[in-house]
Parts: sequence; structure tokens; C-alpha cells
Amino acid sequence: MKGCVKNIRHSAKFCMLLAVMISVVGLYPFSLKALEKQDSEAICILIQSEMQDWHPTTPRYQELKARFDERCQQPVANGIKSSVKQPATPTTVRQDTPKQKPNQLPTVVTPKPTPAASPISPISSVLESLSILLVIPIFILVSAIVSLLFRPSLRRYRAERLGQQGEKRVASLLKQGLKDEDFRLYRNLILPMDEITEGTPALTEVDLVLLTHFGVFVIEVKNYSGWIFGGEKQALWTQKIFTKQTRFKNPLHQNYKHYLAVAHCLGLVEGLHSVVVFSDEASFKTPLPKNVVNESGLLSLIAQYKGQISETSDNLAFTRAAERLDIAQQQSDSDAKSLHLMQFKHRRVEPTISS
Repeated sequence: MKGCVKNIRHSAKFCMLLAVMISVVGLYPFSLKALEKQDSEAICILIQSEMQDWHPTTPRYQELKARFDERCQQPVANGIKSSVKQPATPTTVRQDTPKQKPNQLPTVVTPKPTPAASPISPISSVLESLSILLVIPIFILVSAIVSLLFRPSLRRYRAERLGQQGEKRVASLLKQGLKDEDFRLYRNLILPMDEITEGTPALTEVDLVLLTHFGVFVIEVKNYSGWIFGGEKQALWTQKIFTKQTRFKNPLHQNYKHYLAVAHCLGLVEGLHSVVVFSDEASFKTPLPKNVVNESGLLSLIAQYKGQISETSDNLAFTRAAERLDIAQQQSDSDAKSLHLMQFKHRRVEPTISS
């Protein structure tokens, strides 16, 4: 049912946008039709004069008559349309090939010059300029409507793209820095929690899980820039870029949920470490909480745990943990991500670190 409602909302947005575009495209030809030019009285007289020299069945006559019917019904006199209709009936005609009398030389016919294109009247020129100017506000209006309709989707897409870029950078950094170590790295794991929501285990998505012989690191990546203000116990942190301020959830509290999911998946109690990594473009204006670093300080933080004994120090325990995470990686498919997204919209209360 929720999927149907979502589809209806997207369809409604699309229909509104389509209606605006159709109205713009549909009204524009009518505005051009209203600006059709009418020939001047002098041009109409020349057309009538030439029509008298041609037979009604000739192509030239048909061409002249079509132009006369279209552009000489209200001829323009001195830039103002005349209200007097001009007669369109020719009096005399001539054949394509004039008959020659016997024993007489054919008369040389001098071709008549083709009448020049009708000049554009001042009123038509002004109206055409106005029609061009009207397109600009219509375009701005359509752009504003599109922006309002699709702004939330664009923001979500931009946030997802920035997050993916940050995760790729951190993953590459870990692979280069730990190439001499025996480790496993997993991205975007969809893991179940130990709680049940509407008969289905609650799911959470973990950015990165680093499995080593000296511990398991649950890593949350924040590809943010600007100034960052926040403390370990604060529910909300602040990002400031020039005069713009944005509040976001404490990433330590957010990653604590991931920490619990990984511990539940591996069945471990000790040897797990929660780490939050910010972009190097982010500058902390408050003291850095424990296990919160910029990308440039991540390898140094992990190196502090080398040599420690953990539950994964044993090769057998390391292999078992790797097998469980391999299965979790395979199960983190598109269906699991869709289910996680649907649960995320319920805005469940995040677990917090106890004092």
C-alpha cells in the first residue's frame, strides 16, 4: 500500500510538470499565430496586377492567389491594418502558351520582376519582440516548479553520491595502508539488529567493516566539509559553511547501532571498535571525541591497536568471522536495501551510548 502511495505521489508530480510544459508549448503557437503578418496595400495591388496576367490553372496564379487570400484580407496601410477588404476576383487572364497568329512572328514577352518580400510593419516587430520576452518568465516559472517538485529527491541523490565518494576514498586508503596485513574489508553491509519490528528484524546499513587479527573496526564515513561542532554526549552536531548552518545526528550514536549489529552478527563481545571518519575538508572547532578522525588520521588510529590480543587473533576465529561477514555481504542485495529504506522511514529512536 505504501508503495502504491509513493507511486501515486511521483505520478502526480510528473503530471503537474507535464501539464505545465504542455500549456507552455501549446500556447506558444497560438501567440505566433496571432502575430501573422499582413501585406501592405501596395503589395496586395501588385499581387492583383500579376494575377491578371496568369491563367487560373497555372501554378504561378495559384501561388499568388494563396498569398493574396492569406495576407491581403486586412492589408496594412502605413503600419495600421486597413478595415477595407480588397476584391480577390481577377478580370483578365492569359494562357501559359499564348496562341500565335499564322504568318506572324511570336511576340517577345519580357518577364515581370518578382515582387519583393513584404516589409515588416512596426506593430508586428514590436509584438514579435514581446513574444520573445514572454518566453523568459515562462521558462523561469517552469524551472521553479521543477525545482520545488524534485528538490527533496535531488538532495537525497546528492547526499548519496557524496557518501559513496567518501566511502570509496576511505576504502582505497585502508587497502593501500594495510596491504601488508591480513585483513578483510566489507562495504555497505545490511545487518539485522537483535530487535523485531512488525515481525521483521530491524535492519541497519554499515558503511565499512574492517576485519583484522587485532580487532574489528566498524567505520562510519561522513564526507562533510566546513566547520564541525560537536561533543561525545551531544545528540546533534553542527556543520557550518560560511553563514549556513546544518544540524545532523551525532555520528557516534549513529555508529553505536552499527557496532551492536556487527557484534550480533559475529557473536563477539570484545575486540570491536567504533570509528567515525570525516573528510579532510572538515575542520573541528571543538575538541575531537575519542575515535573520531579525519581521513588523514585513520591509519594512525588503527595502528594504535596493532599488537593487541582480540577474539579474532586466532586464525580459526578470524576465518569464522570472515565467513559470517561474507554471507552478510551476499545477503546485502537490493531487496535488503529496499526493506531497510522502508524501515528507516519509520524514524526509529537511535540507541545512545550510556554515560
